Amino acid sequence: MTFAYRGRDTSGETVSGTIEAASQELAIQELRGRQIFITDCRPAANTGTRNPSWRLLFRRRVSRRDLALFCRQLATMLAAGLPIMTALHILAQQMNNPALREGIALIIRDLAAGEAFYRALERQPRIFPPIFIHTVEAGEMGGALDAILERLAGHLEREHEVEEKVKSALTYPAVVSGVAVLAVIFLLTYVLPTFQVMLGSMQVPLPWPTRLVLGISRGLRYLGPVLALFLAGAGYGLYRWQQRPAGRYQMDRLLLRLPLFGPLHQKTVLSRFSRTLGTLLHSGVPVLPSLEIVRRTVGNAVVAAAIGRAGESVRDGQSLAAPLEASGIFPPMVVEMITVGEETGALDALLEKISAFYDREVGETVARLSSLIEPVLIVTLGGIIGLVVIAVLLPVFSLAGGVR
Repeated sequence: MTFAYRGRDTSGETVSGTIEAASQELAIQELRGRQIFITDCRPAANTGTRNPSWRLLFRRRVSRRDLALFCRQLATMLAAGLPIMTALHILAQQMNNPALREGIALIIRDLAAGEAFYRALERQPRIFPPIFIHTVEAGEMGGALDAILERLAGHLEREHEVEEKVKSALTYPAVVSGVAVLAVIFLLTYVLPTFQVMLGSMQVPLPWPTRLVLGISRGLRYLGPVLALFLAGAGYGLYRWQQRPAGRYQMDRLLLRLPLFGPLHQKTVLSRFSRTLGTLLHSGVPVLPSLEIVRRTVGNAVVAAAIGRAGESVRDGQSLAAPLEASGIFPPMVVEMITVGEETGALDALLEKISAFYDREVGETVARLSSLIEPVLIVTLGGIIGLVVIAVLLPVFSLAGGVR
């Protein structure tokens, strides 16, 4: 079941949201474990009918691009003086994404029942991320919702651009590697057995490359199903281990240390950290809730732990930059700019500059990786196929030499 809650954290800030639990008692127990003093916890209205599980399996995901389009169009209509209900009715008819269109209809229903806009967004955590909800809350409280939505749209668009750059860097090598593996398996399991019969009838000593390739071919034919089951089981076990906090932490630490993709992942995470925190602070969200939102959305458990320690430092009245520097993940340039931002009161502006810098770094790293990976894949694939061809032709050459 889904429960909507409201309370205060250890710093006295008001917090609210939704939580999944088997009962209200378990929900309250979980929230108390998060050090939240509960003032209200009740089943979320109509959760059983609003988001049926069978519909969630088949409906289209709401991407950052869809949310950015929604933000920008809503900001434009609000700036033009349209009431929010009228603007949402128009958007509900124009949106192509069915999940977002359904979400807007539910927002309209909640607003008609007297809910605040950000409260209506809280009821749909599958569509609207925490940064979206809290930024809208700050804009609604400050009376500058249109400007906040415009800024949020820019944030989501830049997030989408960085995400697409990283996907483009990973998609090409993944596709080529998959095709190469399938091609080699096909050669070893279907093509080579035909040549094996022919080579056996030649009655000539087989050179070691031929014996090696034929041995691999026999192993794949007889042990292939067992190997496939082993790999599937190992993959599932790794997936389950990664779902645990300790496993996720170790995997994310390893990801940061990978020779080629580690620096790219680090730059992507630093870009997301600085952009999200800068957007929240500029929108008027207090620093401690902002750090908590960033911690939950940064996408790396190691960096999230460092942000959590930084939040504790700020709660104790100390510096934000010092624990980030002690983590060893944040480069000196980032730490220095955050220090300057804290001292001058322009932390949000300097965070925006950091995110713009790392956005450019991500683009350049993606270009370098693409230019490096392509020849490596071609040489590797050509070498494997060349070894198979040579292994088949060597006995033929030996037989031809013996005939002469």
